[in-house]
Amino acid sequence: MVGYNENDEGVYLKSRKHLDYSDPYKSFPFINPEFEKAGYLLVNDVYHDTLFPYSELKNTIQEQVALSVANGISKIYIDSPYHRPHYKVGEPILIYRRYTKDDGQKPTYKSCLTSYCIVTDVIIAKERNRSLITFEDLLRRISNKSVYDENEIKIKYENEKNLVIIEMLYYGFFGEGHNINHAWLSSNGYFAPSVYPTENRVSPEQFKTLLMEGDIDVSNVIID
Repeated sequence: MVGYNENDEGVYLKSRKHLDYSDPYKSFPFINPEFEKAGYLLVNDVYHDTLFPYSELKNTIQEQVALSVANGISKIYIDSPYHRPHYKVGEPILIYRRYTKDDGQKPTYKSCLTSYCIVTDVIIAKERNRSLITFEDLLRRISNKSVYDENEIKIKYENEKNLVIIEMLYYGFFGEGHNINHAWLSSNGYFAPSVYPTENRVSPEQFKTLLMEGDIDVSNVIID
């Protein structure tokens, strides 16, 4: 600790020459340069805007549910995928805001990548209708980091065939005017047309290109 800010909060100094990548919390906000792949996480617009409040969009009204989850850097997303996810702890994950409005606008220009996170845990709660952890344990793991309330989580737990909890750290965002829409991703080969988006793997070089497209200084994120 090197001092305190005006809110009397401790200020800590981290050396770029001695980063500990054994735990994403220790290396935050830097990404391990030896990661093998990244992935995509699809989040519907209203939930996205609560989970990732700093991921602003140009000419779009943000929709938020008033929850404490918006303030923390640790996020949890509950998914019901067809297949077991390929995400691994320590890997980057790109957040894709899925535009769901039926207002005549083309989703390909409204749905976009807005942020990037690092996976800190993957919890398989249900697989092929078989519960792998109890509902009580699931609630304890989720705590107050989800946009869903207890009743909504219970409905998912009881009715979904597969249920996966993705825990991640909110590492960064592209910001208004810099988000990468579906049209660009598709035309540049980042979304394979025959593969569901979350099944796509993103190579380290592709990930760096996406960061640059989002106007992120890669040298400030991935320290070689």
